[in-house]
Amino acid sequence: MTLNFAACKPDTQFFWTRQTARTPSVCALLRHLPRLRGGGIVLLALTLPLSACAQEKLRIPEAGAEMADAREPLDSHSKTQADRAKSKILAQERLAIAPNSPPEISCTGLAQQGGAVLCQTKPNAKVKIARSEKDFYFENADAAGKLIVGFDRDEKKTFIEAAGERVTFDITPREYDTSRIDGLPPSQVSTFSDAQLKRIRSSSARKKVGFGSRATEMGFADGFIYPVANYTKTTNFGAQRILNGEPKKPHYGVDLAAPVGTPIVAPADGIVSLADDDLYFEGAMVLLDHGQGLISMYLHTDEILVEPGQRVKRGEQIATVGSKGRSTGPHLCWRLKWRNRNLDPELLTEWPR
Repeated sequence: MTLNFAACKPDTQFFWTRQTARTPSVCALLRHLPRLRGGGIVLLALTLPLSACAQEKLRIPEAGAEMADAREPLDSHSKTQADRAKSKILAQERLAIAPNSPPEISCTGLAQQGGAVLCQTKPNAKVKIARSEKDFYFENADAAGKLIVGFDRDEKKTFIEAAGERVTFDITPREYDTSRIDGLPPSQVSTFSDAQLKRIRSSSARKKVGFGSRATEMGFADGFIYPVANYTKTTNFGAQRILNGEPKKPHYGVDLAAPVGTPIVAPADGIVSLADDDLYFEGAMVLLDHGQGLISMYLHTDEILVEPGQRVKRGEQIATVGSKGRSTGPHLCWRLKWRNRNLDPELLTEWPR
């Protein structure tokens, strides 16, 4: 009998892979294997790494001792018939309960580059988030046991663990566009004066404060709406940027072109963590903290209508479309980050459903 614990549950929009590192039913089976018999000796071949039971500190009893005990006559002084019946019932109950035990952690969402999933585990559970056995860190689920996990633009593999149970995500790769912009002033690409470098460093320091916000409320639970009602999308998330012929970092936002003054609304509930109209590259930008490190960004705005610390609701206006900073025309550059991983904000308009 071969037991395979990798499970794939496809859906129209959701994909997840659950790989159990702690499997109660199998560990219970191994623990009570010598007791399972019926008119003879049953030999089971299990394809299972013993490390799967490590979290339960499984100790397999010696078969010889157990089998010898099992074959003693019912009137043995060491175990009465009633004791044997009671032990058999308890063993059967343990084996029957294990397969029905709820998973320690489960996730639904969009497991692809730039996507995110929403996971359910125990309240305030400590969750390991990792790209490899050596590259990992820990986050805590909220009081309801919910935790968001995001996948960077070039993510290849991610797994999470809670209470010894692992969920491995098979990240769907994407193909990205190439975005070329020519005619930008050199001071907006690679040639900076001392004064400009000073302003860039000052802008970076203020942005760092905004990105450091950690709201406890989960404002993104119902997904996102678009921040602009009428627009023309000019650049997709993740496009490789070539500025004045020089390859630069990928474009981590979605560009939505619209006339100056077009309202920009909050795509989900959140807290304003930054409202700054004097940033070197971004011009005027608003950051919204949606909870658990998920922060959305609104660049090149014309007028900012909110203040840091202000709570906003989905659909509430926060700014207007503009063309400040490094911009060639009026548009909103809409970005999203989760704990320094760049996500595609458009994907959260599809998630969860």
